[in-house]
Amino acid sequence: MNKKYVTKLFLSITISMAACPLAWADQPTPTMDTITVTAERFPVEEKETPRFVTILSKEQLVETGASNLVTALRKSGGLGYKAFGPLGIGHGGMNSELPMRGVYGGELVLVNGVPIQSAAGASYDLDTIPLNQIERVEILKGAAATLYGADAMSGVINIITKRNGEKSKGFQVTGGDYEYAEGNVYYNSPLLNLGVNYQHLGGLSKISQNFSRNYHYDTGDTNRYGVSASLAPTDHLFVDLQGSFYDTEYLKVNDDGTLASGTDQEDTKLMTTVRYETESLHAKVFYNSGEMRREEFTNPSKEVDRNRNMNAGFGADYRFGFDWAELTTGADYVYRSADYSTKYGYHYRNDYALFAQMKKEFAKKLTITMGAREQFIDGESGTDDYDRFLPSLGLSWAATDSLSLFANTGKAFRAPTFNNRYYSSSFMVGNPNVGPEEGWTYETGVKYDHALINLRLALFHMAYEDKIEIDRSNGYPLTYFNAGDYQSSGIEWQIGLTPFAHRSDSLAGLGLNWAGYSAEPIAEDPAGEKYQPGAKFQSSVGLSYLGEKLTANLDVNILASREYNLDDITTVDLYGKYPLAGGHLSVTIENIFDDEVQVSGKMDEDASTRYAYYGMGRLFKVGYEMQF
Repeated sequence: MNKKYVTKLFLSITISMAACPLAWADQPTPTMDTITVTAERFPVEEKETPRFVTILSKEQLVETGASNLVTALRKSGGLGYKAFGPLGIGHGGMNSELPMRGVYGGELVLVNGVPIQSAAGASYDLDTIPLNQIERVEILKGAAATLYGADAMSGVINIITKRNGEKSKGFQVTGGDYEYAEGNVYYNSPLLNLGVNYQHLGGLSKISQNFSRNYHYDTGDTNRYGVSASLAPTDHLFVDLQGSFYDTEYLKVNDDGTLASGTDQEDTKLMTTVRYETESLHAKVFYNSGEMRREEFTNPSKEVDRNRNMNAGFGADYRFGFDWAELTTGADYVYRSADYSTKYGYHYRNDYALFAQMKKEFAKKLTITMGAREQFIDGESGTDDYDRFLPSLGLSWAATDSLSLFANTGKAFRAPTFNNRYYSSSFMVGNPNVGPEEGWTYETGVKYDHALINLRLALFHMAYEDKIEIDRSNGYPLTYFNAGDYQSSGIEWQIGLTPFAHRSDSLAGLGLNWAGYSAEPIAEDPAGEKYQPGAKFQSSVGLSYLGEKLTANLDVNILASREYNLDDITTVDLYGKYPLAGGHLSVTIENIFDDEVQVSGKMDEDASTRYAYYGMGRLFKVGYEMQF
């Protein structure tokens, strides 16, 4: 583990906790508990789970000042960030990612418990989900394959959309630099929630640079449209719909200023879910699909590239309450398909599983949680089938009303994607011999809640065999291989301070939030040489003020000791909201100091191709929201 960042971490924790010890001593433990559904698939108090779980409310996400969900989450702490376009927009089949603890390609992304990642490349688009249609996001770290199956290698991001409630309606408009414009209209009621979103971003220069081949990419105008709806015809039945469409333009420009190629890109996504939920039974049926269409307008004779993905399935969980234990059982099935017209054609697979989890409490102090899943993956004719037993074990010890200790371990497993095996282009080719990846994660930590401080701290070790990585040793086209050894060990923290919460004056609204991780990710290349596959350090520090009228938030985000000799990132963002004319005026400045931000790439001096993708420069936005 990087000693410099560990030293900084523990010094900071010590200083923070020493700042007001006498005040803490006299304060009662808070009575409000945070509820999570992701940790056990049914509602449970977060502090009772043997898991490191971060829960972000809609208000917390909005107060980052972010333009969409993926950029909001990267400011939340504990997540890395990789992108190939402004504001996380996908570039061809390359989409933004939020790796956990220095591990790329291990996170499972859900919307209301439904997987949205494709079997083609395990990609996901969170830049298309408007923040005002989200209830909260729950982020669970560590292997979660027992509950959520293959793909939950390093953790789970579960996006829970806005719940039906009291009647309200309103609108929001925002404008800013780079021709940024956004509009939202929404209507909420016990029967129907409906939101419509539009977002525009003007063209940008040099979103990426290839230093070895002397060209860069620009973008043209980007327009995004979204709709989100939730219908609740009964107390237990919910019908969800999310749809999005965006179009943009990528221009490949030689460094002498000549246009090498230009591509129009359109992306359409649709997701529908029917959920039935009671205290003991959760059942769902879902369908989601997406199509990306790319047309090279500078070469009309070239075939239009269409990438289609589809997931459809169902699942059910039932919770039994006994005098001696609590038992949750369930089953799920997902049919996954992809049709990449110019890359490899049509492929499909079937994922299905049975799982069970038992939770037993001893003396109202120790809780033991044991789980197991039998995961089956059946491929099409002529391909490999998989059958894996995926166990897990968790322990939680309530030492006091305020302090609890936890530990967990679980097995992870993921089958190769269609892209891993079949992809074919001048940039990347698949490897039909690549095998599945699997391993174990181990975690132990502490949870502490008091009137002035909320603390989550965990030590972790994530060890994988045959982790699927990109082989860059022979230049282009790149391909895939199974890394012989892949692991990440370190520490993760989440600290919230409200040092003046006991006061009745304006200082009571001040708060400090600090989250992040320090890790040592290590992998082996095809020659058996060690290399660093992910960032070693991530930290987000937020200073907030929540007053009767003014809301303000200052965030500092750091990503350091990065892979492939990429530059460290430090950005500062400011958000403020104030009541005005029956609504609220908001002001946001992202990347205040206009720093150059390398969000992905490979900058090693000996790399066969050196390149970098860049994030946004300073973005100033002003918004107004009114609710009726």
